[in-house]
Amino acid sequence: MPAARNPAIAQDPADGAGDAPFNLQTAPGHLLRRNDQRAYEIFQKHVGNIVTRQQFAILNALRETPGASQKDLVDATGIDKSTAMEMLGRMVARNWVLRQRAPQDSRAWTLLLTDEGQRVLSAHLDSASAAQQEILHPLLPAEREIFVALLRKLLGLSPEGN
Repeated sequence: MPAARNPAIAQDPADGAGDAPFNLQTAPGHLLRRNDQRAYEIFQKHVGNIVTRQQFAILNALRETPGASQKDLVDATGIDKSTAMEMLGRMVARNWVLRQRAPQDSRAWTLLLTDEGQRVLSAHLDSASAAQQEILHPLLPAEREIFVALLRKLLGLSPEGN
């Protein structure tokens, strides 16, 4: 028996299905975008507007890897290089992050979480965790781990979360 087709996924015009309607309700990209918007709204509800999701990710990554380079942060968070650079500039100005020349390469920078950055991160850890729980709430407990593992797989990350 052939596998069922997802009508949202483009078909080869040679097979006669090229004019099939595009169904947003089954289109993975559209559903991911809508869920990203939902996750954003839930994060804002719990955390507020002091720190954005991306800033929170950078602060958390710096807590885990003091002295990280900008490239390290881009790799750890998935935030694109130009956005990370702009965000880090604002976070340095807010005294959340300290940027200093790398001792081994005067062209490179290392980044450290300041006391103020640690305070901001610590003040929002519980609310960010609550947001993650609310994001997963519609799923059954057994589905949550599978869902997160599948999201990680789509990004090419290890399923274990390391």
